[in-house]
Parts: sequence; C-alpha cells; structure tokens
Amino acid sequence: MRGPVWGIVTAGIGVLMIGLLVAWGTAYGTWLDEIGPFIDDPSAAPEAPTIILPGLVGLLAVALVVGGVVIAVTTGPERETRGR
Repeated sequence: MRGPVWGIVTAGIGVLMIGLLVAWGTAYGTWLDEIGPFIDDPSAAPEAPTIILPGLVGLLAVALVVGGVVIAVTTGPERETRGR
C-alpha cells in the first residue's frame, strides 16, 4: 500500500477510536446520572472511574486522525521510472 492509503487507514482508526470514546462517555454520563445522589455518601457509592485513561486515548485518536490526514494529503503515489 502507498502512503495515502496508509494515511486514510490511520485516520479511519482514529475516527473509530473517537466514536468508541463517545459511546464510553455516554455510558459514563449515564452512570453519573444514576449514582449522582449517592456521591456525597462514600459508603453508598462505588469508586468513580477516572477520566485519565480515556483522555489519553482521545489524544492518541486525535493524533492519529491529524497525522493520517496529513500523510494522505502530502504524499502522492510513487512513480517508477523506466530505465532505458
């Protein structure tokens, strides 16, 4: 595969990761809505998940999208020259 194809594939993986993070964020928001009244009572509420890991994955996804698009736009198909 050539550079532009890998760039588009990389950007696609980044977009897929962002989509999965949105789905995870929706589930996290639902969890917060359900557990919200119990957050002040440490014995009633389980430990809330942190945002650190999803944040790092989100930054990686954005880097994949940006890098993939840059690679796809700046590289062209390599041409083979015929030796005569």
